[in-house]
Amino acid sequence: MKRHKTYRKTRDNATGKTRSLHRVLAEEMLARPLSPGEIVHHRDGDSTNNDPGNLLVLPSQRYHAHIEYHLRCARRGMPSLFPELFRDVTEDRRGTLFESVIP
Repeated sequence: MKRHKTYRKTRDNATGKTRSLHRVLAEEMLARPLSPGEIVHHRDGDSTNNDPGNLLVLPSQRYHAHIEYHLRCARRGMPSLFPELFRDVTEDRRGTLFESVIP
């Protein structure tokens, strides 16, 4: 499935709308549609890397912003008080996307 690396958008044949490929892939891996508020996060920060192991489904944009803030702080060398809370986001784990859904 190397096609995931280059394409960012895909056309939904049923509706004719253009959709983000990472959302379509997340839905396929979860075998359910994503809720409107759910966000698909790219673990490595590269929005063109749509490898299923790189995708993480987060419950909301607010949670996504919170994760991004702490990741930026970590890159600057600022320690986190509770690094175990961000282990699922930062670890390069292989497995199903369903295991990567954060409640």
